[in-house]
Parts: sequence; C-alpha cells; structure tokens
Amino acid sequence: MYADFVAFTPRGDAVRWIDVAGDGDPVVYLHGLGCHGAASWADAASRLGRRAILVDLPGHGRSDRPRTYDYSLPFLRDAVIAVVETVADGPVDLVGHSLGGTLAILIAAARPDLVRRCVAVEPALDRRAIGAGDIAAWSEQDFLDRGWELTLAGDPAWRRAEVRLTDPVAFLRCAIHTTDALDDSITDLLLSVRVPTTLIRGEVRSYDRSDDIARSGIPEIVLAGAQHFVMLDRPEAFGRELRAALA
Repeated sequence: MYADFVAFTPRGDAVRWIDVAGDGDPVVYLHGLGCHGAASWADAASRLGRRAILVDLPGHGRSDRPRTYDYSLPFLRDAVIAVVETVADGPVDLVGHSLGGTLAILIAAARPDLVRRCVAVEPALDRRAIGAGDIAAWSEQDFLDRGWELTLAGDPAWRRAEVRLTDPVAFLRCAIHTTDALDDSITDLLLSVRVPTTLIRGEVRSYDRSDDIARSGIPEIVLAGAQHFVMLDRPEAFGRELRAALA
C-alpha cells in the first residue's frame, strides 16, 4: 500500500513524496540529480520492509519546479527538512544517493534532532575541475537551447526516461550549485555529524579525505561490481548493507 503526500516550502511550493507502508519508523529516501524517488529507491525500500518516504526533490519528478528557485544545496536541504517535519514526530533514518547523499549529510549536520541514522550512498564530497563537456559548464540559455537534448541523448534509454521528469533549469542549477559548494567544508560537515552515519559507494569513486573519514569512525563500504547507481547495480548486496547500517 502507498499514498501520495505533499509538504510546502516557506514560499508555498509543493514537495511531493510517496509514502509506502511498512514496519517501524519511517526511512526517508533522497534521490540524485535528474532522478526521482520511486525510480531510485523502490527496490531498496521494498527489500528493507520499513515504512518508506520516497521524496521527489524540488524540480524533479512530481514536485513543483518554479524557475525562480536557485536550487542551491541550502534550499534543497530546507525543502527536505520540511518533509521530515511533516512525516514524523521524531527522528527518521535518512538515506540519500549522490546529490541526495550530500543533502543527507547537510541535514544530519544542521538538524541532528531530526535524524536517527544517516546513510550516504555515493555522496558528492570533493571538488573536481569543470571540463568543457560537464553540465555545470553550460550557460542557462545554451543549456536550454542545446545542452538539455545533448544530455538526454547521452543517457541510456532507462536513464533518459527518468531524467525527462526533471525540469532542465532545475537540473542545471542543481549541478552548478553542487559543483560550486563542493570543497573541504562538505567533508568537514560529514566529520562533524553526531548521528550514526555510513558511507556506501561503488568501486569507481574514491574520496580525497578517506583517511580522515576512517579515523572519524564512519564506515566506508565499497560494493564490488557497482558503479554510481550502487543500489541498482548490486541490489541484493546493497539491501544487506542498508539493513545492517540501519539496524
């Protein structure tokens, strides 16, 4: 059983999610850039069996997508906080992938009263040089004129169908703001989090400050054979690790 729900930002725009029935306290799932809640997390949530809140971030899926938003990390963080405060009377378990993993860290650092445990899957932590072909290199008008269709054409069919549910301006602004925000301060926030936190990643990504992360006591779990979409590449193994992290 599931139902659609909505929370509102301070400005009055809607952030939507699917609430899937299950045992125990809710787990709030956050997707990555150009994704949406159900496509990213339905399989993992069903394996876990807990009540699941599958959020569509602003600009993505079925949530509102006004182009007056900047889609910065603080804005997205606060939109998710509005959802968490709506769905639960106490702290929730928070699971995020990629952009959603970075947001999960920001929320756990800013509002530890709302988070029982945090699982960040392939979060973006480190700054990387922007290349000519990167999404964040486009101007907004050029991206609307050419970049959006080029981005879609470069994705496999299963991914293209999901990305089309994202507003192109929201997609670009999220990419630019995330790139601009990535520096040591994000890892510093991760190291400052006082709720139990687990990192899960595929075998391709690595983090500049893995040694600092290990010394902090945060587990960094690598799933062999998985790339960026860890939960889709190795669903059974990911399900076991998620269950252990939230045990």
